[in-house]
Amino acid sequence: MNNKTIITALLAITAVAGQAQVEEAFFCTDSALVRGHIENYSLATGFRTLSAQMTNLFTGELMTVTAEVQEDGSFEKRVLLQHPVLNWFYTAESCIALKEIPFFLCPRDTLNITIHLREGDVPTCEYSGGHSAEVARLLQVRTDYLDVLRQCVSYGGDIETFNLWADSLYTEQLHSLDKRVKTHRFTPYERRLAECDMAMEFGSAYLAHFMQITTKMAQGDPAAPYQTGNAVMERLSNPDTYAVLRRLPNADSLLLSSKLASQYLNSLQFAAPFNYPLQVKRGLVWEATKENVLEELTLLRDQGRRLFAVEKDNLPMQLLQFRCLNDVLGEWFERGTAKEGFRAVAPFLSDPRVQEVARQTYEEMSNSLPTLPLTEGNAADFVRDILAMYPNRYIVLDFWAMWCAPCKAEISATQDFRHSLKERSDVKFIFLANERFPSRKEYQDFVKDYLQEEVNVAIDDDRFHQLQDLFRFNAIPFNVTLTPDGRIVRDGLLLRAAEAGYDSFIQMLEEMKARLK
Repeated sequence: MNNKTIITALLAITAVAGQAQVEEAFFCTDSALVRGHIENYSLATGFRTLSAQMTNLFTGELMTVTAEVQEDGSFEKRVLLQHPVLNWFYTAESCIALKEIPFFLCPRDTLNITIHLREGDVPTCEYSGGHSAEVARLLQVRTDYLDVLRQCVSYGGDIETFNLWADSLYTEQLHSLDKRVKTHRFTPYERRLAECDMAMEFGSAYLAHFMQITTKMAQGDPAAPYQTGNAVMERLSNPDTYAVLRRLPNADSLLLSSKLASQYLNSLQFAAPFNYPLQVKRGLVWEATKENVLEELTLLRDQGRRLFAVEKDNLPMQLLQFRCLNDVLGEWFERGTAKEGFRAVAPFLSDPRVQEVARQTYEEMSNSLPTLPLTEGNAADFVRDILAMYPNRYIVLDFWAMWCAPCKAEISATQDFRHSLKERSDVKFIFLANERFPSRKEYQDFVKDYLQEEVNVAIDDDRFHQLQDLFRFNAIPFNVTLTPDGRIVRDGLLLRAAEAGYDSFIQMLEEMKARLK
């Protein structure tokens, strides 16, 4: 055996060992540390934070993780993970779709990134520690899958023609992937990770086409997609209609590392095979009884196995089963039926990794406290300064922005209600506007018309992302309630609750105060 053969064999053994370590990280709930340095960084660069959007695939919760960049260009962030993630950091001033600083992170990793900024282009990155270095070739390749979504959504043929076209499109994508593999000399593991990432985008785009059919139908008649005997919906609810999905590597756990996995799971969750049969039977509003949940889990299992042509639930289906349980567990605890309900649905969660997360979720809810402490850091200090200005009050922070139409509608609709709260000394709404240019006329006019006599603070993108990280939210409008002693209320007050009327809102306030005591 010559030296070249020996080296090749050693590299293969090392790759297999590294892959095994990554596989062990799936569903291992633990923290990971990301730290790094931006070469030639200065405040004039235009950003002070790096943010990444990450999704808890079990619950579907989307959150923004933010690392603060120090004046010397260093940054550090600890993240709680349930599985490996293929993701990217973006700067506060950049479009989220721009894949600026890619990384591959596993639970228990300590990842170091050196970032070289390049004017007018994405940065180049060097990795050490963690698992990013093992897939560095893949991280250097920027791939835009948005065109697949546009093609699928805009396709105008019938279902049979679309499926033939989609099948050929996926074949074309696989051929394109193989070319990238050869060009950039991907390892087998990098190719597997790249195929999973591509499959998640393709699957989401493919399902979006069918969802669009339902949406257009509802535009003509909102009740049409949920009526018995609708021939189109009957066809869409047939799992065999989606045969192209069976080509995707649905059994590969690396699917769940893709940033696009949440889109795929969401698309599956609301697909016709899992919704139409139940909606026809019980309508859009239903009670979260044990019997109803068992019925939904049974449908998910049976339709899912037909959809993917498998005898046992794959990981995507197990995650949807978990979401069904997670959606009702809180309500069951309030009713006092959680123990009985959890015992009844547990057999549906056959995957031991999902079983463990379900058990942890149940125990956390069993022992959860009504409030959480504020952590340390610049964002928490900013909030504490606000609380200090209004002592002995429950503070409701309302996050809004001029680009958010629902935010502005909510603020204008509740103006009279908020005026009636002015005499109370126990509650105060504070508005935090994500506004880079607070002196611009459009913003100033809106504040003058609807927030003139109230507390409104303009915060830039950096502060906004810090607060997103602190309070674990992504979308706005968003409200969070803090107690007079500076704790976060789990089930706090909502500005939109004002629509129920002043008396009802005050009743909610008093019930919350009694609950916290």
